[in-house]
Amino acid sequence: LGANSLLDLVVFGRQAADTTAELVKPNSPPVTLPANAGQATIARMDKIRHSKGSIPTADLRRELQVTMQKYAPVYRNADDLAKGKDVVVQIMKKYKDVGISDRSMVWNTDLIETLELENLINQAAQEMYAAEARKESRGAHAHENFPDRDDTTWMKHTLSYLDKPYVEDAKVVLKYRAVIDQPLDKEMHHVPPAKRVY
Repeated sequence: LGANSLLDLVVFGRQAADTTAELVKPNSPPVTLPANAGQATIARMDKIRHSKGSIPTADLRRELQVTMQKYAPVYRNADDLAKGKDVVVQIMKKYKDVGISDRSMVWNTDLIETLELENLINQAAQEMYAAEARKESRGAHAHENFPDRDDTTWMKHTLSYLDKPYVEDAKVVLKYRAVIDQPLDKEMHHVPPAKRVY
């Protein structure tokens, strides 16, 4: 894990710097934002801060945690992942019924935890859908029904997102992008994919 993180920092850090240098020229004018920039986000936060639903944040967070541990654990199987998709969709819909009691704007941990829960639900739903769709084992995705890696079908990146801004209204969308398996310059030679063995 540490090696992957370091590699990501070095490779993508450099790429981000190179792209920034290419796109942002010295003395370029600042980007002009619309007058109402950020208002939808503030309205959403205020809506959550004043929510009076019947489900405490901690209860829904615990339900999400148990769901992920039960249906998308380290060693996964097709039946559990299929059931997990249905369960996580119900959790997404329940978010609209979360209620918080602290309405203040100072040190409001109730609000922060509720906003964090929305992000957790967003990530969990995408993970569940992407895991259920991938009919192979690869890296940290150990699928008991498909124990082998399948480079012919699954040598691609999963791109997931929600089709609407808020989890309670959204559906998970999966798309795919081919893996770039050739170096983009001459600094590195091609390293073919290989099965991870220990």
